[in-house]
Amino acid sequence: MRFAVFSDIHSNLEGLQAVLEEAERRGVDALLCCGDIVGYGADPNACVGLVRETGARCIQGNHERGLRELDEGLEPNMNPVAMEALHFTRAALGDDHREWLLSLPEELAVEDSLYLFHGSPADPDEYVFDSFDAAYALKALAFEYPPPANFLCFIGHTHVCAAYAFDAENHRVGEKAVGGGDRFLVKPGAHYMFNAGSCGQYRGGLPVATLCIMDADEMNVEFRFLRYDVAAAQAKIVAAGLPVSLARRLGMGQ
Repeated sequence: MRFAVFSDIHSNLEGLQAVLEEAERRGVDALLCCGDIVGYGADPNACVGLVRETGARCIQGNHERGLRELDEGLEPNMNPVAMEALHFTRAALGDDHREWLLSLPEELAVEDSLYLFHGSPADPDEYVFDSFDAAYALKALAFEYPPPANFLCFIGHTHVCAAYAFDAENHRVGEKAVGGGDRFLVKPGAHYMFNAGSCGQYRGGLPVATLCIMDADEMNVEFRFLRYDVAAAQAKIVAAGLPVSLARRLGMGQ
């Protein structure tokens, strides 16, 4: 079985379409999303609708939780630009799409094969930026979640692709840099965590949309970096009256 795993769409329809086209081209059996379908971009309704049409299995990210917090009269822990985009999203979303987003789980075990988290397995709002952060995250995966699905997980939240492995016997964490087309073998006896990056606002220095292709038969994970119509996504952000900085950062990959 082959999975396409992606994260942090952030209402970027052009980036999402590029990822879904690649998933179809690769003949995957299922689509998995690690959260933050909305936020930042100009197409929340179109993105939620498209994700729902594909039957992708999804979890909540912090932007979905932010919508819930607004409904509860709470102030989400977000910077002013993110908050402006969250209020735009809340006003733009149709009721059905909004209720669907709020119904999503915060984590998901997929067919006893892997887990989906938005941030760290230890805390959905915690970022995993490096091997130090990954050490705590992978220990939580290994010791707080039941096997067999806990040998492998996918996360997002940082918007940067990454690959980590944890040798539970020796309590050591390995980290490897990730580029487009890189493939990693998943070996027995270790725990793995792969960050799928972002198909809507990649922050690794490239104006791309990213995803992972997980082959559960061959037991490998491949990273795909995809070009998409960044200019169209930027123009929509500006036309919607969202902060111009959100358009600029798409072109910079930051």
